[in-house]
Amino acid sequence: MAQLDAEKQITLFRAYTKWMALLVGVLILLPTLIGLALKPIGLYLGIQYNFDDHMVYAGWMRQAMEGRILFENRFTTDQQPGLSLHVYFLALGWLAKVIGIPMAMHTARVGFTFLSVILLGRLLEAITSDNFQRKIALALAIFGGGLGFTVWHNFGVAIVKPVGGPLPGWMLSRLPTDVWQPEGYFFYSGLTNSLFMVSLCLILGTFLNVLQARESKAAIWRGALCFGALMNIHSYDVLLVSLVMLGVPFALFKSELLTKQWVGRSLLIALGAVPAALWFIYVLKNDPVFQARAATLTYSPNFRQLFFGFIPLILLGVFAMPRKTKQAQLGLLGFGLLLVGLFAYAANPEFLKDGYFLTPATFGICFVAILAVIFLLKQDKPAFSVVLCWALVGIIAPYFPALFQRKLTMMLGVPWGILAGIGIANLIAQRERGQRNLLTSLVIILCSATGIQWVQREISLARNNVSNTTVHAVTQPPEVEKMVEILAPLGRSAVIASLPGSPSPAQDELGHNIPDLFNTPVIPDLNPVMVGLAGTRAYAGHWSETPNYAEKRSQLVDALRANDSVPRLKALDITHVIHFKPLNSIPAPQGETLVDGETFQLIKI
Repeated sequence: MAQLDAEKQITLFRAYTKWMALLVGVLILLPTLIGLALKPIGLYLGIQYNFDDHMVYAGWMRQAMEGRILFENRFTTDQQPGLSLHVYFLALGWLAKVIGIPMAMHTARVGFTFLSVILLGRLLEAITSDNFQRKIALALAIFGGGLGFTVWHNFGVAIVKPVGGPLPGWMLSRLPTDVWQPEGYFFYSGLTNSLFMVSLCLILGTFLNVLQARESKAAIWRGALCFGALMNIHSYDVLLVSLVMLGVPFALFKSELLTKQWVGRSLLIALGAVPAALWFIYVLKNDPVFQARAATLTYSPNFRQLFFGFIPLILLGVFAMPRKTKQAQLGLLGFGLLLVGLFAYAANPEFLKDGYFLTPATFGICFVAILAVIFLLKQDKPAFSVVLCWALVGIIAPYFPALFQRKLTMMLGVPWGILAGIGIANLIAQRERGQRNLLTSLVIILCSATGIQWVQREISLARNNVSNTTVHAVTQPPEVEKMVEILAPLGRSAVIASLPGSPSPAQDELGHNIPDLFNTPVIPDLNPVMVGLAGTRAYAGHWSETPNYAEKRSQLVDALRANDSVPRLKALDITHVIHFKPLNSIPAPQGETLVDGETFQLIKI
């Protein structure tokens, strides 16, 4: 009878999970559909956030459409062997050959978001048998955020608008991560980037198969495939997953569940990443352009930005953790002291500029402290242990002293959302049903408030025709589509030069800039657009993809502005210039005009 009741609970929860997946799919498509409903004049791709990064993805997809298996970096003209293999964008490129790049991007974004919700549901089934806990945990894992809505900005990472109260001071005048770092959160990632969602699917697939490997040999090859694909698609996440899994033996120390067989099978799953890792090392050693790209500085934000980006989930999540024994209470105390110490340490003026927050030594100390907390909170629930380790290790992981450290914030909102859901369910379990529903709704609304702002921003950016980068237009002028048609057959043989973007700050009646408000760029940057959509190369195309970008950008601008621009441009191996007509101070270079639009000319020099 109990078994039948449990099966019924799972059936009901799976129906709820599918309904939630459909709801999220609709919500993440909403800004794009509204952008289309605005009837933009020109080429609208439905991409508002980090537009230039999406052109990097589009550039790989374009190469797959050309029939390439191994990719090169076309945001530079530097010599390179072209060895990069990215199976995700290879597959998307094949799909784009049928339905086009924008449709392929959005199809993948919605599809993998849907799948992520389903996989989250499966993880929650392994964590708890209580459907009330499952439902709240699923909602908060998907929509949960921090206090970003209290100091919301559409642009940048600093608080530049007048905001009352003490929060801006506590935040060191910096925006919490839930305002600007989508990869740390489920819903914001689904709203903006399919790459993060397929990576989350693989992270969840890896964890689920590690858990299933206790009973099933078949989980070994499934988990190995997930982990290997993750290494190829978003390699940073392999380090994060590895750090998390290091904590699990501490959480299950001396538990009968922690068997040699399970540990051995988990290690076999880990070996799945080896082939992709070896290829990564080979490419890194042999491709100087890839080396430069890998060395791009992406420091993690100040700890207070991370803390306020997750604080509601952390506070609620504590109530999901063991706390009845003295050992568990000591663990919670240790975690609290670590947070307080990092919070205070973050105010040091040394950390108000870019750089490493923790040295290798201090990171090691903090990681050992987290492992000690995990040990003190130990219990005999494998699935819960994985989520607990993911949440606790995830607080420290973004400060791993490596250039890519910011990437290690990946989906931290998911485990903390799960813990927060279980925590609030524990807090209100004894209350009357109506009170429980009311309190649950209030908590979900509070934790989802920043997500509402994300949707609003996407719509606002589409309406104002400006990406959050401030230098890329969301809708390209009609002549750009004609340029793509002409340049696409040329592919990599065409090298594009266009003026880098110039932002257009909104101004009041007195001519003063309005904080946190930008209009369509004065000059939209078309360099990444042509690489992404036409498969050309660019001399200075992207801030992190182009080696020595600042220097090359300066050289490009000087060449375009020079009276003798043609020989100087040819010296840079440039074949085509996109001339911005409204800028009268720069004459069009001599050559064959291939497209002559209202705003831009495409000239073959």
